[in-house]
Amino acid sequence: MRIIILFMIVGNMLFANSILGYWMTQEGKNGKEAIVLIEKEKNTYIGKIKYIATVDKNFNIISYTNKDEIIDFELVKDFQKVDDVTYKKGRIIDPKNSREYYASVKLEGNKFILRGSLDPHGILGAKRVWKKIDKEYIKKYGDEKL
Repeated sequence: MRIIILFMIVGNMLFANSILGYWMTQEGKNGKEAIVLIEKEKNTYIGKIKYIATVDKNFNIISYTNKDEIIDFELVKDFQKVDDVTYKKGRIIDPKNSREYYASVKLEGNKFILRGSLDPHGILGAKRVWKKIDKEYIKKYGDEKL
């Protein structure tokens, strides 16, 4: 019994730190946020915008749509796994002008900490925090794809 409980705990910890899955940006602009699907492509990780969510001030989803001109836009790409929580050598693309910037990611529980920068060392840049979209949202909105 103890072994089963141990496997359940370890399994939950691994899932919590997985870059794969749906993540929601938290920019705080106009009550709209992108929901990005991170997938593995060969030996790197990419992320495409799959939904645009309308959120409240606490970033809880009110509604979402997949009817927008930036759906399927590749927002992040080329991330390479360093360890279970660190991904480097990636790029983030600005959907407004398609400019690419250097990027790295660090996972902290259900937070996706994205650092975009003008230089490959991350000195001149900014940090953004995304949150993991969990099964509660799937149940609430009934979308098996989300």
